[in-house]
Amino acid sequence: MATRGAILAAAAEEFAARSYHEASLSRILERSKVTKGALYFHFVSKESIALAVVDEMERLCRGMVERCAALGLDPLRTAAQVAREMQDALAGPEVRAGQRLCGEGLAGPSRPGWPFAFWQEVFTDLFVRAGTAGLLVPAVDARAFARTIVDVSAGAFIASLAISELTDLAQRVCENWELLLGAAADPAWLDAWRADGGMAAVLGPHLGPMPIDGGGWVPER
Repeated sequence: MATRGAILAAAAEEFAARSYHEASLSRILERSKVTKGALYFHFVSKESIALAVVDEMERLCRGMVERCAALGLDPLRTAAQVAREMQDALAGPEVRAGQRLCGEGLAGPSRPGWPFAFWQEVFTDLFVRAGTAGLLVPAVDARAFARTIVDVSAGAFIASLAISELTDLAQRVCENWELLLGAAADPAWLDAWRADGGMAAVLGPHLGPMPIDGGGWVPER
């Protein structure tokens, strides 16, 4: 399993930095420091490696949701914690690689729309529960709010990648969540949220420059 893990870690770095078609098995071999025979023992093709990287992203994403649910917070604070967990995960290549592969249509037929459909489902559930608990203003539709969070988050990732190689992503996430919660959340909940420091307190040290493992998803120069 150590060999397979080394291959997947190397592949995640390669796919995070390049498109699927530009990624090279020879560079994955070089990064992983395994033999070609060992690689083909575990994977039959570059596509099978890419699917395994997406599998790892899915595992990580589901783990984020489980950890946040276990905190026992109200649904809106749980949603904010999910955003912080994603910020943690983006410092490494696995989730960035998985997102890129999914964006290129390489999630596999069993995962249409991943990871966007997954996050929309997660946030819809949280916001439906928030609405039931009276934490959202009555005019807010939970499903539309969830779609907006996913759309804005995806846009922030793309813009931050293009402008700052993700170093300002946490600041964008903080601003976007504060703006959207300010429009959607019940005033009494907002008062307590802001008294606790709001999204800045949730993100904490992420609001400094974000360290990137493996070079990030940045075009080669």
